[in-house]
Amino acid sequence: MDKLKKALPFIFPPLAVLLIMGFAFYRHGLYPFGDGTVSWCDMSQQVIPLLTDFKDIFTGKDGMFLNFHNAGGMDLWGVFFFFIASPYTLLVLFVDKADIIYLVNILTVLKMMTAAVTAQIYFRSCQKKLDPYIGAVLSVIYAFCGYGMLYYQNNIWLDMMYLFPLLMVAFRELFEKKRIIPYTVMLTLMMIVNYYISYMIVVFILLFMALCCWRYRKEEKYKDVPCRFVIGSLLGALLSAVVWIPCFLQFLSSGRSKSVIQQLETSSFITNYYTTFCLLLSTASVIVIVAVFLLDGKKRSKRLNTDLIMLFLMLVPILIEPANLMWHTGSYMSFPCRYAFITIFFALICAGYFLSSENAVAKGKKNCDHFVIFLILAALIYGFYNFSEGFVENNRSGISKYTSSLWQDSTAFELCLEFFIVAAAFYAIVVLLHKKGWISKKIFAVFLAMFVAAESYANVNIYMVSPSMNNPQRAANHQKIMDLSDRLDETEGFYRVKTASKLFEVNLVGPMGYNSLSHYTSLTSRDYMYMMKQLGYSSYWMEVGSYGGTELTDALLSVKYLIEKSTGSADAVYSNDTYEIVPTEYYLPLGIVTDADLSGSEELSTGTRSDVQKKLFEQLFGGNGDELITDYEYTTIYGVQDDSNFKPNYTLNTTGDVAYMDYSIDVTDKQTLYFDCFDKLSNSLSEDINGSFMVTVNGQVMQMDYPSQSSNGLLKLGEFENEHVNVRATLKKDITSCRSYGVFGLHHNVLEKALEQAQTAGLTDSDGKLSGSVNAKAGQKCVLQIPYQEGLKIKVNGKAVSYDKVFGDLVSFDLQEGENTITVTSVPNGFYAGLILTIAGIALTVGYFFIRKKLKFGETMEAAALVAVIGAGAIVIIVVYVAPCILNIYS
Repeated sequence: MDKLKKALPFIFPPLAVLLIMGFAFYRHGLYPFGDGTVSWCDMSQQVIPLLTDFKDIFTGKDGMFLNFHNAGGMDLWGVFFFFIASPYTLLVLFVDKADIIYLVNILTVLKMMTAAVTAQIYFRSCQKKLDPYIGAVLSVIYAFCGYGMLYYQNNIWLDMMYLFPLLMVAFRELFEKKRIIPYTVMLTLMMIVNYYISYMIVVFILLFMALCCWRYRKEEKYKDVPCRFVIGSLLGALLSAVVWIPCFLQFLSSGRSKSVIQQLETSSFITNYYTTFCLLLSTASVIVIVAVFLLDGKKRSKRLNTDLIMLFLMLVPILIEPANLMWHTGSYMSFPCRYAFITIFFALICAGYFLSSENAVAKGKKNCDHFVIFLILAALIYGFYNFSEGFVENNRSGISKYTSSLWQDSTAFELCLEFFIVAAAFYAIVVLLHKKGWISKKIFAVFLAMFVAAESYANVNIYMVSPSMNNPQRAANHQKIMDLSDRLDETEGFYRVKTASKLFEVNLVGPMGYNSLSHYTSLTSRDYMYMMKQLGYSSYWMEVGSYGGTELTDALLSVKYLIEKSTGSADAVYSNDTYEIVPTEYYLPLGIVTDADLSGSEELSTGTRSDVQKKLFEQLFGGNGDELITDYEYTTIYGVQDDSNFKPNYTLNTTGDVAYMDYSIDVTDKQTLYFDCFDKLSNSLSEDINGSFMVTVNGQVMQMDYPSQSSNGLLKLGEFENEHVNVRATLKKDITSCRSYGVFGLHHNVLEKALEQAQTAGLTDSDGKLSGSVNAKAGQKCVLQIPYQEGLKIKVNGKAVSYDKVFGDLVSFDLQEGENTITVTSVPNGFYAGLILTIAGIALTVGYFFIRKKLKFGETMEAAALVAVIGAGAIVIIVVYVAPCILNIYS
């Protein structure tokens, strides 16, 4: 019985999470009680596809270092440790690909349960005076905090959330027991699980340790803590180096890196508090507890004051945008306050100390847990549950604005604030009853738990149920998409599959088991994205789609199949009632053998996108680009002022209510016609030229708003032969800058002849490795249609050869006269350096373990370490808090 009593405070938190989540899922038909899924936004766009990719990698269907299911051939090492490096990821091995959209429901619940367990481990280890059942309730609050509710779509962040309490336990071990290993292990784990959020963990560690060392600098028993902290930090950095070094180098080459100074200068001073404050409003209980005890004016312990100072430091960036930006490495697109689990946990730490202090209950008061108070509190619980249930259901579209836009607006914020005020009032009654000594700790814990359950259920209803209700067919649609998986012959050699338009999330082609040009994560290569834009494919922010381009670029990039909406095509290789897979007209195997002079071909043409097609054709196939591509001039212009003298930057202005350009084209030989409107290479979420044109062909609307976020590649107008075509481009707004616009045609006979004469190596892929052989003449080169990366290892006849970047982001290398046996593998840039440091870290950690009891630090070393730790914290304050605010104010 005694063992059960001791175990109950640890059993209660995960069980409570499971019951609350299970009740919400059951009530609203989410899996496993229905077909609803919690998946939306980044979970649908990135997490689920990457979990499916991992299943293929683990089963040997593709490689980690050179993954052809993403971005043409991408290093997924950094992507793995950015998104899915969780022990729970292994569960995908037991689930069919199509069902991973349901598995994420289970993963989310399991991680929230784990967060509740680790939080309780902290409270039982570090706040022993706190009633274990009150600590259990605080642990449940942590699991259902605003961070988990709003940010669970990035599922790996929940892993960081449940690891953080263990990091705080490790700090306790470091300070009180002089144990370095727990801190080293936790720092290493967090660096490995998600190196991006680990940047924020490092910022926190430097701040917290500097604060603690400063406040306890005169206490003899803590003199050696700074030295031990430095040793533990260095060991953690070394042990995780094999992850963070190659990942950091990959991040630097991604399209996401921006000027920090520019971001700080142009940002507002106040955060978008409509959204950031909602991260805190979801934990009304903690705010009430901290506020009630802070305002009582009673003396607090040094340790509690230290934690309150840290809480204040963590609250500042939630309000001040320049500091918030610096907590995010200088920029972010959505999800502000990605560090907020630290803020919330420190609020819980402070709440725990308040509730366990001598002043938690008024002295001299006798508990009176009689029936009347019990009934009053029970009535309050019933009233609060009914209020919360009705409030959410009656205001769902308003209060859940976040789940459709990633941002709360003023209406949603006001509703959240209203709910918070009501919840806070109920919590205040219970807290004050306990503080005044009118109810015991156990009764307080019971009713606090009931209020927390009601509030938590309401938050799950808002942030997890609403996405399912917004799109009840999401899982069914995903099943139809994944039904296309593994429907093509794997013996055909290397080929890629593209989509006709943005039919679904771009990352889903790879998880079907097909080589793909598309990709969307924060590590999309800048050079690859810009090459694809120039070639006429659609992309925005960090997303590169496989739709767009021309027959030339599709053939060049080894695209052999196209996924489109079902039309009942007789050519379809496979189809269901929504989608079909059809072969493309032109295709080149991987590895183009050419004797062309590729010097000066590192970059694509800087002219129009039709010029890019011409130049590429000339450089690679030796043909006449003007024979392949014909640029058509408009035959009629009305209501448009065309300043074409300013080429290559066109300026188009409307001069009336109606403004259009007509292209009257007599097509004789078979041509594909394209319309283009393109300005500059960027990863902007929205371009200034978006929505400039409505394009019609023979009176049929091809696109109402071109270009658009989801369609800014070349707009295919159709294939024509021996007919007259009328294209009208209606100008819908003024264009101040445009590199290229207009209609051009691609001649099929010219392309077909060039492709028939092309020589290829016909490389095949297996488990992230390319191989093949080709007979070449002296001086010939192989153009490999995969993205350039420094970690490629290309061998010809067993010997490593150098390679060059060509055509923006492809690869070229020399062939030998005669037979050439080619193999291509890859190792991430910085991987070997990181591996060596990790091995060194293991050796040093083992060595430290054996000498730890004999290790002594002199006064000079202790003083130097103290100065270094406090100095590092001061630098963080200046760099993250002070300097950004000054720069923003005076910019």
